[in-house]
Amino acid sequence: MEIFETPLPGVGTRYEFTAEAGDHVGVVVRRDGRRDIALYDREDPDACRGTIELTEGDASKVAELLGGTNITTRLDELTHTVEGLAIEWATMPESGGLTGRTLGEGRIRTQTGASVVAVIRKEAGIPGPMPDFVFKAGDTVLVMGAADAVHRATRVLTG
Repeated sequence: MEIFETPLPGVGTRYEFTAEAGDHVGVVVRRDGRRDIALYDREDPDACRGTIELTEGDASKVAELLGGTNITTRLDELTHTVEGLAIEWATMPESGGLTGRTLGEGRIRTQTGASVVAVIRKEAGIPGPMPDFVFKAGDTVLVMGAADAVHRATRVLTG
C-alpha cells in the first residue's frame, strides 16, 4: 500500500492512501495535534463523502484500537530497509534530562539530527509529539535517525 504525503504550509501534513476495499482515505495531521480523517467518493476522488475531527487523545485511542502497537514490527522492518537508520526506545528518568521540560526546549532535532517520533505514556501512544509536549517520568520515547544522532538524542532526553 502506498501512502502519499503532502505538506500543508501553516496547517500540517496530509496523508492519503487507497484502502484494499477501494476507498480513498485522507488524514490531515495538524500542527496543533488534531487529526482530520476524510473518506473520499469512490467515483470522484475529489469529492469528500465525510470527515471526522479527532483530538490528539482521540487519535491515540483510535491508533491503539487499530493496532498501533504493531509499530515496533514495522519499525524493525524499516531499519532493515533503510541503510544507516537506527531506532531507540528511551525511558524518561524520575528527574534530569528533559523530564518536566518540553520537546522544543530540548532542541533534539536541531542539536542531534535525530527525531522524536512517538511517546508512550502509560497505556497511550502519542505519535508525532509537538514542540510543546512535556515529558514525564516513565515516558517511553521513540527516537529515530542515524545511529550517532540517536545516541546523542537519547543522552539529551535522559540526562
